[in-house]
Amino acid sequence: MERNEPIYARDLYEELTDRFRAYAEKAEITLTGGGVQWRCSAQRGPRSCWVGCFEVGGPEYLTFFEEEGKRIATGRTPLRPETVNAVWHWLEGDPLDELYRRFCFVDWEKRQILAIRESVLSSAPDIAAAASNVLSVTGSGVSHLWFHTDKRSVHIHFASRHEFPQAVFHWDHSELFRFDAADKRSLAAVLARWLADGAPPSRLRKEFPWLQIGPLADYYERGNPVEGEFIESWDQTARVYEGSRFPPRNLILPFISDLRRAGYDRKMRAGQSVWSLIISRSRRPRLRPEQPLVSFQFRENAMEIFSRSPDEQRTAVLPIEMSATVERVLSRLAEQPID
Repeated sequence: MERNEPIYARDLYEELTDRFRAYAEKAEITLTGGGVQWRCSAQRGPRSCWVGCFEVGGPEYLTFFEEEGKRIATGRTPLRPETVNAVWHWLEGDPLDELYRRFCFVDWEKRQILAIRESVLSSAPDIAAAASNVLSVTGSGVSHLWFHTDKRSVHIHFASRHEFPQAVFHWDHSELFRFDAADKRSLAAVLARWLADGAPPSRLRKEFPWLQIGPLADYYERGNPVEGEFIESWDQTARVYEGSRFPPRNLILPFISDLRRAGYDRKMRAGQSVWSLIISRSRRPRLRPEQPLVSFQFRENAMEIFSRSPDEQRTAVLPIEMSATVERVLSRLAEQPID
């Protein structure tokens, strides 16, 4: 059975070809692709477009508008006629402002983010003095606005098909809270307190009771952020096993609880890969290949322990329970510096 992507691409190719057929200065229309990667390209003179054709619960067309090989704008829409019209107007020479006026989908995210930045900086001028701001657009047209101070930052972007952008608040690169930035005035107020005033999370909870600020923020406020990051990683890892149907979960969860009672959750980061429990001294997730770790790979009634340190690697198979061997490999890991 043929996939939908090539069907969408062929239909778009035929409609673009028909649209430009009557013009003396014909556009060059091409169709390329295979598997799920299909696209149509159209070029006339220095201007060009290429359109990726996707299946996202129906057709979706991602269009890149270029001039002399430089990307000028991006647009995403489920409507083929709208895509064809936008390509036609661009190759006809319409300026970008006219394209914006005619087609709201062109640079829609970017324009929304720019409007947020303008609104925030005009209503809270102290933010501009306290923080730098940078707008970037990824290759697929996703816009990211970052505000940065020395230790704090805020990332504003549209997360997968949300109606409103997300504002994600960081302290020393760790996310402490987030919310939908539907109300620009509320966003500006929180941004000003976070970036310009350096308000502690406890104050923000009182001033903005609708904010959902988790316990990690309290560790940052008390000056022991690494311990908080480690404890949160164990909380998240335990939730993965609690919500699973993995057969040994009834042995794994008590084992994790025993490790935590022994205090390892304050000294190390916990993570999970497939169903293996990974413990390290990494400050951040996503371990590098050279970082020391201890891995517990669980079977039905046993676990294989793999220990990696700078000078050795060891493997042992034991019951899923606290033991002298487990304590020994974790104590050795605890001697490694936090990285």
